[in-house]
Amino acid sequence: MQYGSGSWGFDDPRDIWYELALADLRSLGRRGFRLYGPTAPLLSSPTLASWERHNSELVLVVLAHGEHFAPEGPYVQVQTASAAAGQRSSSLHDVIEDERDRLYEHAGIDEGEYRDLPVESEPWFTIDGIPVRAALRVEGRLWAARLSLGGPDCPLLSRGGEPVTLTVTGRGVAPDRVGLRTVEDLEPYAVGRQERLAALAARRSQRRGPSGPEQPEPVGLDAHRRLVEYSVQHALRVEAALESGHPPREPRSGREDDSALWESAVRQQMRLAGEERAAANDAVTALVNQMVQLARRVDWFPGSPDARAAVEESIRYTVFDSEVASVDAQRAWRAQWSRHDFPSDRRGPDRRERQEQQIEADAQWLGLWQNWRERLAAGG
Repeated sequence: MQYGSGSWGFDDPRDIWYELALADLRSLGRRGFRLYGPTAPLLSSPTLASWERHNSELVLVVLAHGEHFAPEGPYVQVQTASAAAGQRSSSLHDVIEDERDRLYEHAGIDEGEYRDLPVESEPWFTIDGIPVRAALRVEGRLWAARLSLGGPDCPLLSRGGEPVTLTVTGRGVAPDRVGLRTVEDLEPYAVGRQERLAALAARRSQRRGPSGPEQPEPVGLDAHRRLVEYSVQHALRVEAALESGHPPREPRSGREDDSALWESAVRQQMRLAGEERAAANDAVTALVNQMVQLARRVDWFPGSPDARAAVEESIRYTVFDSEVASVDAQRAWRAQWSRHDFPSDRRGPDRRERQEQQIEADAQWLGLWQNWRERLAAGG
């Protein structure tokens, strides 16, 4: 690894970039594994994309080359992960989706979903002139490959270094044109990282405009409605992803800023309910958690007319303390939720009693919502 002075003088305005690049280099200096990057085709703009540490130990580094903001590429990214990074269960499809997310976040381009059948194979990739078998998935101009450099028969390990797993992502360049090599000099990558961060900040500033995007002032109870809808859908997506073994992923189109949604609802609560910020935040928190729990516990929420009525009544109870038809369920939830503010020791002689009380309160709350639905169906 080199720590040279580079080609910039001290009067260059980019000197601060170089100082930051040196700091990045120092953070990558001590590791027990080799790093790899693309050697063919010859791509510009080497960049240190990211790295991870576990318990202060460097375990993963991502190096990238090519056109970072162009959907047509060419672009190749190589993730080197040591055994200390742990087992990573992301499928190659998820790796490709991560690349689509990256382009959306960096360039604002939503490539949508890939509709055709992917092509999977086990080709050879050349690493420092040595062929290594890989698992490859191709989805149009995007592809991802995974290679394991480990085991006693791997000739690459004879040169020293820990076993690693390489995950290679490419766009706009055929995988059979990509070769890999050991990266010895990280300085161009560290400098490239600062250049890319500056370019990314400039692009985001242009997309936002000088004052950021103008958001219309929410009308009536719209801020509460939008926050509840987002929170419920997000919770269900996370739950479904975890059950299927995939990482949780937000849809690229129509992504919401959850912190902005929350702030808008709290401000609306403060205005309409006449509450201070802390009380308004507590009220919104209780509302959102009740709607999320309903979505997880009953099959009629969300999406049904009953669900829409439950949301409207819950919002009106939260904002105006109204005597809505579901007021018994609302009060039961409020009493149940208030106990979250006073966490008790999970150990001790009263633990089982507290658990039984929680189960009983939960069942009572769900029963009150079921009674409300029955009255609603009967026109009461």
